[in-house]
Amino acid sequence: MIGTTDEERLAIALVMKRLGQTMDQIGWSKRLCDLNETDVTALIEEVLEGYGAEMSRIAKSQEAPF
Repeated sequence: MIGTTDEERLAIALVMKRLGQTMDQIGWSKRLCDLNETDVTALIEEVLEGYGAEMSRIAKSQEAPF
């Protein structure tokens, strides 16, 4: 992402925790090319859902600019 905001960088950092938990279930010793469709889908879903949830949580915690 080009020109990410502080909020976006924070959301990405927070999603890494969730992604790590998914990788714990899949197995850290597996190479990316060895993941099956279910594993890859789980990782993508975790990133998308987690990022959206974190961005929403961050937005709710900030004051309105007006």
